Amino acid sequence: MRFARLLVIAIGLTALPQAGQAQDVAQAQALLDRNDPAGAMQIAEPLCRRANEAACDVVEKAILTPGRPGYDAARFVRIMSAACVEPDGARMCGHAALVASGSSDLATDYTDWGSVNGPGRRGCAQGDLFSCYSMSQLLANTASPYRNLASSIPFSRAACEGDVIYACFHLMSAVQELPEPALGTYADEYLLSFDRACRLGETRACSEVPRARLMQERAGRFGAATAMHMLVVDNGLAEGNWGGSVMYALEDARTASVVDYTVGRLADAGRMADIRQQDLPVIVRMLGNTSAARAARSEMDRRARQYAQGNSRSNSSSWPSSTSSSSRSSTYTPPPRQQTCTESYTGGGSGVNGRGSRIVRCN
Repeated sequence: MRFARLLVIAIGLTALPQAGQAQDVAQAQALLDRNDPAGAMQIAEPLCRRANEAACDVVEKAILTPGRPGYDAARFVRIMSAACVEPDGARMCGHAALVASGSSDLATDYTDWGSVNGPGRRGCAQGDLFSCYSMSQLLANTASPYRNLASSIPFSRAACEGDVIYACFHLMSAVQELPEPALGTYADEYLLSFDRACRLGETRACSEVPRARLMQERAGRFGAATAMHMLVVDNGLAEGNWGGSVMYALEDARTASVVDYTVGRLADAGRMADIRQQDLPVIVRMLGNTSAARAARSEMDRRARQYAQGNSRSNSSSWPSSTSSSSRSSTYTPPPRQQTCTESYTGGGSGVNGRGSRIVRCN
């Protein structure tokens, strides 16, 4: 019985500070209601620095309400950053980082990039979405002096998964702007960014979802670099650049899987005639006995027959039909003209990462 009474007393003593804090917060709120933000801050600020959420709400209303006397975004960031290091301060981390990154609707005229990293990184590690998004801003926003696209991806992904649509935009931009083969390396993030943005109502993102899903499948099957090469081939074929796409596969990708894929696409489309003569034996040697290699071999045979038939007609027409002619006229038939190819580059829109695509035209 005595032990039980001591336990009850201990519980009561533990609850006293919380009850006292609640009374203090109520007093601070009353002062704020009487248009005394300075008096409210004297009571609320120390409590907020100890991660008392109710007190921090009073602090926010006292010094982060636009137009109110005593508005001070920098002071708000300092107070919330102090609360952030407390065991229960994850929510305050997010508030500090969000305001410092210029992302708060309550402080549109304020940015302090140098104050984002500490609370942003700590809060995101504790699952606070505001903190994750603030780090996304810090590392992906073009205005940030700390911009680092590769480092931004984990934070943007965490916030995008939490349905913060602007983080999805940061994620898709980072993957597109990073050097190749970023689209393949971050294929999961690329698909997530467009798929989640589409689901959140950004209809313009929906059209990219199938291609992003194809990139994810290819990256998992062939690797990031090969998946990127296949995307470039797809872009070239979509523009009708059949022969140039084969040249890209042979000279830039230089992998059997990309060459096989490209030649297979031409074979299915009935465009084998667009392949340069000198590329056909290379394709056959590289691919062995795949269906694409057989298509290349068949094209070589077709051209050989065409050449032979052309020579036969030329030789027969070079001799007079009359046996009484006293002389023979010889005519020279030049060999079939080799294709000549020129290279050019687009200005930007159709290429991967906005850098343009090589266009090779042969005639």
